[in-house]
Amino acid sequence: MEPNNNNNNSNTPQPGSARPNNRPQRPPRPPRFQKPAVTKDPNRPVSEGVPGPKLAQPRPQKGSGNNNGGNGGGRGGGGGRGGGRRRNGQQQVPNHTDLIPALDTMPVNKSVFNGTDGVQQSKKSQVRPAIQGRGTANQVTREPMIRVIPLGGLGEIGKNMMAVEYGNDIVILDMGFGFPEAKQPGVDYIIPDVTYLERNRHKVRGIVITHGHMDHIGAAGYMIPKFPVPIYGSRLSLGMVAKQIEEFKIHTPQYVVLDPDKHERVQLGSFNIELVRVTHTIADSTAVVLRTPAGIIIDTGDWRLDPDPLDGKMMDMPRLGEIAAEGVLLLMSDSTSCDQPGRGGSERLVEPTIHDLYGRANGRIIISTFSSSITRVQLIIDATAKTGRRLAVVGRSMLSTIELCVKMGYLRVPQGLMVKAQDIASLPDNQIVVLCTGSQGEENAALVRMSTGDHQSVKIKPGDTVIFSSSVIPGNEKSVVGLIDNLMREGASVFARMTEGLRGHGPVHVGGHAKRDDAAELISLIKPKYYMPIHGEFHHLVYNAEIAIENGVPQANVFVMDNGDVLELTPNRAQKGQRVPAGMVMVDGAGVGDVEGVVLRDRLAMAGDGVFMIIATVSRKTGRLISSPDIISRGFIYMKENEELINKARTEVRKAFEKRNTSEPTDWSKFKLKLRDEIGDLLYSKTKRNPMILPVINEV
Repeated sequence: MEPNNNNNNSNTPQPGSARPNNRPQRPPRPPRFQKPAVTKDPNRPVSEGVPGPKLAQPRPQKGSGNNNGGNGGGRGGGGGRGGGRRRNGQQQVPNHTDLIPALDTMPVNKSVFNGTDGVQQSKKSQVRPAIQGRGTANQVTREPMIRVIPLGGLGEIGKNMMAVEYGNDIVILDMGFGFPEAKQPGVDYIIPDVTYLERNRHKVRGIVITHGHMDHIGAAGYMIPKFPVPIYGSRLSLGMVAKQIEEFKIHTPQYVVLDPDKHERVQLGSFNIELVRVTHTIADSTAVVLRTPAGIIIDTGDWRLDPDPLDGKMMDMPRLGEIAAEGVLLLMSDSTSCDQPGRGGSERLVEPTIHDLYGRANGRIIISTFSSSITRVQLIIDATAKTGRRLAVVGRSMLSTIELCVKMGYLRVPQGLMVKAQDIASLPDNQIVVLCTGSQGEENAALVRMSTGDHQSVKIKPGDTVIFSSSVIPGNEKSVVGLIDNLMREGASVFARMTEGLRGHGPVHVGGHAKRDDAAELISLIKPKYYMPIHGEFHHLVYNAEIAIENGVPQANVFVMDNGDVLELTPNRAQKGQRVPAGMVMVDGAGVGDVEGVVLRDRLAMAGDGVFMIIATVSRKTGRLISSPDIISRGFIYMKENEELINKARTEVRKAFEKRNTSEPTDWSKFKLKLRDEIGDLLYSKTKRNPMILPVINEV
């Protein structure tokens, strides 16, 4: 793979562009991306984006999500280990009401930052009472009011999505997905519930993307058909969205590029939108500034303060300072690393570590990182070229991301560096670097298949050096440890964050999120009137709220929210309003939203105690058994070693048919319920287990 050197020497500006004709030419923009109507005059409104065509519903291919829920529990409500016998192996399985929160459920939030001074809200009264002279929640006012509506990303990692509403206008910020938990077996992805936005589809003016990570764009293929409006963002962010929706059979939406370095702005109804550059682990990350009649709102997206970014593009603190001087009504800031003291490190800290580990390796080097960590990928490319090795890229997502970024000019690959994975066998081991996915131990990821010998082109062997240049996402710890064990069993030498002190090497990874001192610096610079932590689990949000208090924001002006909460803002007041639906929609293969709580409970029951199936063939005329009942057990008992129990079950089935009153009309549904109870009692008395019992009656 080589960089795209197809330069265009024309100085003619693109339609709608505000660039001068004599500016230096930068790498070509994908042709579908459009420049907005922009202005340098902050007081002059600019033209509104034109809505795109109505789009068809998505028909996605089956995703490759992180299915780590196969052994989820289904116990706890049953006998022996948790109380009386569960009826039919499924009636008293734990409710798992947290699988899909009910739309009218009020999350428990007794934090002092919950908007009611720590008093838990109720379903009947979900608005904030008068606090410190701000007036009652239902007070009629002519002040302009804006509603901030988080639909994902609060109290969780991933699934980030925010809606901001003013009057008859709504702007959507991001549309990400999350990965399922162990109690959601078989689910590929979790995407936000957008019931409220669908009810107000006529108000949606545009979608704004902060950056190209999947937790911020992964739901694009499911959301774009619902809201046929323009999508705004930086060049790379929109390029990542376009790549993400390639597998969906939908029309191409209208993409509108905003240049954060030129402070370009666009008007979407009542909202004036500007992107401001921030530093993160993917290039072209931005904060979103929304100027509204009620005041200025800033959503930081994901960010960190990198004092020396690899691409030389610093976080635009001077511009944020200028916006702060205008007066910021609300700051919504990333919370993911606010539980960590100090400052986040620079990507440059990883560079000497990579060179050190390259120097230690005598054989092949296999390095795994997140495919969207573009700056890390560039660092690996540079180190490989400097040491005279060749680079093979393995993993579909890694390869497609690198191809896109090279084409758009965000990655520089020296000519002749790349080699196909199937050709590395012809090269000496000390000349090979393999860059791959799988640092989280994901099933079917490249590194996992290498460790088990299932990869077609690359298999781990003694003498290999494996580098995990990434952090472990919470919940993936066991998968990663198991992967490291497999790699070591094959004779590889493994380097990861956990080995930094043990093996005397520097950091192999630097996080992409602001730590406490970084967050404090931003709050002190912007001096918002109100503050709302976003992007993180609940404890992250609370820690972030405490930082705001420590840096001058009054406690009554800090709001720790849940998905579905609504923050109502005027220039002089802020209060929590009526909640909106904000559950989760599960994607299972091609099914979107058809996996509900009942389905998951059945899956958990089967995973917990298995399935016991009874197949009876009866006469259509008499209703009597024609042959001996067939028994099938899956995940319950091994039938060859439990013949006595199987025979007793068959005997009970025969007795049930014999006791049946054949003079009454045939009602097999009632009979099967009774049969499940009787067989369930028998199985529980012998095994203290409660499989899911499935009677099947065939009439002939």
